[in-house]
Amino acid sequence: MITLTHAKLHLKLATTAEEAEAYTDEDAIIQGLINGAYQYAEHDTQAVLVSRTKTLVLDAFPMGSKAIELPWSPVTAIESMEYIDPEGNEQSLDAETLRLDTRPIYPLLAPQWGTRWPSTTDEPECITITATAGAEDTPPDVDIAVLLLVGHWYENRESVVIGTISSEAPMGVDMLLAPHRIYSVG
Repeated sequence: MITLTHAKLHLKLATTAEEAEAYTDEDAIIQGLINGAYQYAEHDTQAVLVSRTKTLVLDAFPMGSKAIELPWSPVTAIESMEYIDPEGNEQSLDAETLRLDTRPIYPLLAPQWGTRWPSTTDEPECITITATAGAEDTPPDVDIAVLLLVGHWYENRESVVIGTISSEAPMGVDMLLAPHRIYSVG
């Protein structure tokens, strides 16, 4: 992930890492731009680009041993899976009892071979899956796209710019994010 120091150097607010770390006047603004740029990139690509914990709440398990399609890509680990059993008690499934198939674009989670999902209460929101999603390291082309967005938003702090002529830079943000974009049909 792009650091404040890296962004300040990119914005030419400092020429060395020490100068960038010493300059703190606009840290909140620059960090907001970094966060917004990553959020833009994730929305544009439909992929999780920064590693973090995600939660999915379900009303029921699929029938038998059918897989659950997780709505994030990539998923690196299942942290926990809690459910409410038919008696109303909270239960937990160990990661060893689950199969995480990361080959599809959206990973699939299923019980181990030869087993089935447990029974749950007949109430909504009775299953909670917590997973780590996103790559450990952000791809370099995504970091460049984020820096381009941070630079653009830093220089153009209003939604409308009057009296200038502008054009999109060739091989800009769209081209850098394109290889990471997940396309959906329907």
